Amino acid sequence: MAPCLREAEIKATPSTIWKSCFAPMKWEMWDPDVDGTEDVSGDCVDGTTFVFVMKDGPIKKAKFQLTEVKECETVRFTGRLLGGLMKFDGFFEISAKDDSTSFVKYTFDMTGPLGSFANWAKPAAVVEGVEKGLENIKNISEKAEQT
Repeated sequence: MAPCLREAEIKATPSTIWKSCFAPMKWEMWDPDVDGTEDVSGDCVDGTTFVFVMKDGPIKKAKFQLTEVKECETVRFTGRLLGGLMKFDGFFEISAKDDSTSFVKYTFDMTGPLGSFANWAKPAAVVEGVEKGLENIKNISEKAEQT
């Protein structure tokens, strides 16, 4: 399976999206597969490391790092398990459409021998996770924009 890419138009500014979904480092608010985060080393900036506590599946905790962080524009989160047998790569791009609307692109991929197998064995789960995560980001951001 190729990386999963989904896009959304959100009635909120890039700043609102960033402040409500990324800056607080509370990804469990929008990521349907994450129960919480632990050992967060800093804010949403390049080099920050953290552990996702997963809701389901055989893997309960996975360490990630943020890179390519440009406030209100981009953020990449990458992680690996079992010596790289399973690798995760998620990337968000946020851009303004106009003064009150933004576009968000969310790309997610699992690679490595086990990641590729997981993509092949349960591709719907990956797609559903990306789609639900983006839907949650939209709902959280649009609500925040109204307050």
